[in-house]
Order: sequence, then structure tokens, then C-alpha cells
Amino acid sequence: MQKALSAFLSASLRRLPLSIPAVLILFALVAGRPLAAQDDISTQHGASGYSGVFLTGPASNPLSFLNGPAGRTTANPAPYDFHDFAPVTYLDEKLPKWIDLVTEERFRYEAYDNNSFKLGANDSYILNRFRFQVDLHTPSWFRVTAQVQDARSGFQNAPIGPPNTVRWDLKLAYAEIGAPDKHWFSLRVGRQLINYNNTIIANSEWRNQARSYDAAVVNLNAKSAHLGIFAASPVVPQAYGVSPHQEGNNIYGAYGRIDDLVPHSNLEPFFLWRVQPAEVIDPAAAKTTGHENEKAFGVRFKEQVHTAFDYGGELIAEGGTVGPHTIGAWAAQGGAAYQFLNAAAKPRVFTQYDYASGNSNPAQNGKHSTFDTIEPTAHDRFGITDLFGWQNIESVRAGTTIEPHRRLTFTVQGLDFWAPSELDSVYNTSGSSIVFNKTAHGHHVGAEIDSYSWYELNKHFNVGGGVGYFGGGQFLTNVTTSHSYTIYYVALNFKDNGKK
Repeated sequence: MQKALSAFLSASLRRLPLSIPAVLILFALVAGRPLAAQDDISTQHGASGYSGVFLTGPASNPLSFLNGPAGRTTANPAPYDFHDFAPVTYLDEKLPKWIDLVTEERFRYEAYDNNSFKLGANDSYILNRFRFQVDLHTPSWFRVTAQVQDARSGFQNAPIGPPNTVRWDLKLAYAEIGAPDKHWFSLRVGRQLINYNNTIIANSEWRNQARSYDAAVVNLNAKSAHLGIFAASPVVPQAYGVSPHQEGNNIYGAYGRIDDLVPHSNLEPFFLWRVQPAEVIDPAAAKTTGHENEKAFGVRFKEQVHTAFDYGGELIAEGGTVGPHTIGAWAAQGGAAYQFLNAAAKPRVFTQYDYASGNSNPAQNGKHSTFDTIEPTAHDRFGITDLFGWQNIESVRAGTTIEPHRRLTFTVQGLDFWAPSELDSVYNTSGSSIVFNKTAHGHHVGAEIDSYSWYELNKHFNVGGGVGYFGGGQFLTNVTTSHSYTIYYVALNFKDNGKK
């Protein structure tokens, strides 16, 4: 077995990050079943969760059973209100110990008005996502995982395709030696999730298809120090068939974490290196492309001072080249939250500040100053409307979350947005230009107010909904046909981890 395993890893590593190991593809096909998301040490922290993730939540993806204890809705050990329902777990208990099954079903209704600030660009539709996963493993040191996903939209205006419709795709297909939450060394090779840092490299789980990577990842763990080293290529979702990654679009990185440098804290230094053969040099002004060689250096710090108070911050600097231009960009964020644990409904107040640099005039100065958000978690980075990415943006956020009943939360938050550079665009979560000011019209982009709620019925099922409204400021009003945007959603989520 050791000889066969060695040959498999050698062949796979020679091709990474450019392909999925053929053995894993064959395994997924032989499984012959429809295939869901994994929960491990690198995917536990969801956007806007408690314990110093984004500090603002919970908002976007608060499922305790999807994100692990650090991202749960209420961090409340109290019992659930409804009896649990876990058919895959019941089935799993009857199977051999070396087989685990996971299934997930997510249904969401969405509606919006004035998409891309175009008057009358309205739509409403339903989203459905089904996942099924099979794990074959030894008691502790070796695992093979395969998962397929079927994501579809209904009643949506054309065009129909990614990110809402990606039919029967191979979402996960990897082999792993060691367990990152148990062993000092682990190696995972194949199609997988990477989520060391939601702000700049993550799986963006709120999207209907989410994001996978063809990658090789090594995790090294000591008592209080951890290091992840990886080479990855993001998968480009296709409407049908097994989605490929983009040839030459590669990310290499080292992501560290030091625990308890001060009590109850995490210090996370990291380095990312991204290369692309044909990146758009200046998305706001033209579609001209050039080779990108970008390096990002960053550090993030989080501390939970005591049960009620936590804070954190992050600073990232980017350099390198894109086409003929040098890169010189940076971004920062910081926030704090306090929960009144002894008050009725346990209100939690939070505030956060974000900044990402923009271009002044790259055509003249030869310098690309718009921050590159790389591959982030998209939802609720800047409110639940998901209008903006972390590029040429300055944002202030404040809000409160209450718990009127165990495992039930209501959140209200407000955000105000500014563009550091009047002559640059504002960008969406995929890095595409939304509105480009050819002449200066003011820095104020607009303001947003959100309200949303989540309720965990039991360990495997929750329901939530929300509404977000954005009103445009001077940056937008002179160059758009509509100055407002509204989105509504209702979501139902079920996931059965099949844990024995």
C-alpha cells in the first residue's frame, strides 16, 4: 500500500496545481452517486461570525453545522427547540467505520431591484444546491474524499449559468495524509476548499456554487504555532460538466498562526504570490490585459479579551507587476464588538472600519494602486447587498445583534461607503468595474442599511432571511440611471455531517 500511495502522490504533485488526480476522478465516478462541503480546521470561520471572525455578526453564513463552533449562530450550548433529524448519520452508523457520508441541501429565494444601478433591472428567482460526499479513511492518518454538487436557479432572467447554475460538478476530490486538527503534519492533494483568511483567500460559501481549488496543501502544527503552505489554482465554474481551473492562474502561499501570544489571541502573518498570464491591467478604464506577478504580505490579529469583548485588525501590502505597471496597493481593516451578556436578549454591538486603496491615474504614473482582493469570501464583506469588493473602498459599519430566544438572532447594521480615489471605479466582489468616474464627482459612494435574522431549529437545519437597501451618494448619482439597490432573501439550510 505504501508503494502505491507514494506513486499516487508523486504523479499528482508533478501536475499540481494544474489538474485533479485521476485516481480521485475515477473514485467519484465509481461512487456513482450524486456528491457536499467539508468541515475541517481550515474552513470553520464563516463571515460575520462570533469569536473575532469579521466581528459583525452573525450575518452571512452563520450555520454552526457548516462553519464549526467558531462560526455558529449564537455560540449557545442550550438545547435546540426541535427534535434533530439526521438520516445520513443514522445510515452512517450502519456502515463500516472506514466510510463516512455527508449530505447537504440549501434552498434560497432572492429578489433585487436596480441591479448594477440600472433603473428597472429587477429579478427574482430561487436557488437550490445539493451536495453529497463520500469519505474513505483509515482510523486517523489517511483519507480520500469525493463530492459532487448540483446547483441550479429557477425563474431567473437570462443568462442562466455560473455562479447560480452549475450542474453536477465535481466539487471535491482529494487525498489526505494526516489530519490538520490532530497531527503535526498533514498533506492534502486534489480539489479542495481553502479558507485560511476570509478577506483575501477563501471558498465564498454563500455563492450557489462556492469556490474550490485544485491544490496541494501542507499543514504544520505545533502546540501554539501553525503554518499552512500551499500551491493552488482556483476552479472556474462551468454550467455543465466538471469545471476546470484556469491554466496559469496560480496562487502560492504560506499562512501562519500563533496562538495566545497574549491570552485568547491569534496572530496570523501570511504571504501570497499570485501569477496570471492575462490579467486586466486597469479594469476601470480598459480591457487591456498583461501578465501579472503579484505578491501580498499581511498580518491579522484577533483577541477575545473576555467572554463579552473581542476585537481584531488586518493590514495587507501588495507589490509586483501587472503588464507594464508596477503594483503598489494596500488595505486595512479593524473592528470591535461587545455583548451585554446579562441584559435581556443579550445585545451585541459592533463596529468596523475597512480601507482598500485605489488608482489615481495609472495611465500617466505607471503604477497600479487598486488593491487586489484575490479570492475572498464575498457575502457580507460590505453588507448583505454584496455590491462592493475590497477595492478603492472605505467603509464604516456599526450595528447590533440581539438574541430574543435561544438560537434565534436579529441583526440591524448600517454602513457608509467612500471611494479613496475619485478617478477610479468602484468594483464588485469579483473585481469587475461597476461605475467608472472619468471626471471627479465626489468621494461619497453611498450608504446601506441591513436587517436579517437566523434561527437554528436543530443541529442540522436552520432558516433565515434578510433585506438590504443601498442609497447612492455623489460618486454614483451623476453617472448611473438608478441610485439605489434593494435585495431580499429567505434561506433554508440542511446539512447532515454523518458523524459516527
